Amino acid sequence: MRKTPSELLEHLNGSVTTTCRLLKFILKNGNVFGMTLHDKNVVYKGVTYYAINGFDPSNVATDTGLSVDNSEVKALLSVDIPGITTQMVEAGELDDCEWEMMLVNWADTSMGHILIDAGDVGEVSVVDDMVYMPELLSVAMRLRQNIGQVWSRSCRAIFGLIPADQQLGCGINADALWQAGTVTGIGDEPRRIFADSTLTGISPEPVPGRLQWLTGNNASSRVYQIEAYGTATGTIGLLEPCAFAIVNGDTFRIRVDCDKQPYTCKNVWNNWLNYKGESLIPVGDGIAVLTPGAQVPGGFVGSEVIE
Repeated sequence: MRKTPSELLEHLNGSVTTTCRLLKFILKNGNVFGMTLHDKNVVYKGVTYYAINGFDPSNVATDTGLSVDNSEVKALLSVDIPGITTQMVEAGELDDCEWEMMLVNWADTSMGHILIDAGDVGEVSVVDDMVYMPELLSVAMRLRQNIGQVWSRSCRAIFGLIPADQQLGCGINADALWQAGTVTGIGDEPRRIFADSTLTGISPEPVPGRLQWLTGNNASSRVYQIEAYGTATGTIGLLEPCAFAIVNGDTFRIRVDCDKQPYTCKNVWNNWLNYKGESLIPVGDGIAVLTPGAQVPGGFVGSEVIE
């Protein structure tokens, strides 16, 4: 049952209504923007919902039973929204943001609103200089995810997550590990490989490691994974390419990450008590777990070794 303000409920029971739907997005950095199905902009609780954009709410469905809601709304945002640019999307600023869909009386927004649905934004891309969101997933979609832990030999904690008593808490203060850097050279892959001649001889080496751009076209809250590091030259290779080409002068910050192995946790980070893995799980014999009759070097499983 949805909570409906009394004034808005009375308006909905009338013979003529002046309602419209509002769609609000909340970014990870706290910024908020919205759009409406009305033919003109609507201002509600300090947020301007722009009518120049559009979204398709026809796929929103809620069951009164125990089934999971179906809410895969499609949205198309023009670049005319203040504070939203295609560059932000390419840099990952809209990744993992949240959304809310509301019903209001555009003629008198003081009546309040009905929350129709809410959830997380899935894939975000740029199509013809417009932001395209084909997946606005309902909060109820989380019910389809497995809840609980699985066993693993490697650590399941998120490195740097504090406090350690959380399910994925690590306890190490990763903020103290960040080092500042500035691009001084570009590699053959200008969106992935670059160098900072001042960052030589980092110990421990930042592989695995994390990097975040602070200035330049790629500046955002997104954190990239480091795949390779050249100790002598300060060359850095990212696992995934950036949205835009890296140029000299771009600033970033870099830190080492954890490889999730028992030795590293115990001897490098002195954090063995917070290791969230089962390192003593026996490992099966590779040959013993193969399908009978499968070919192995020197013969077959279940047969005598062929010399």
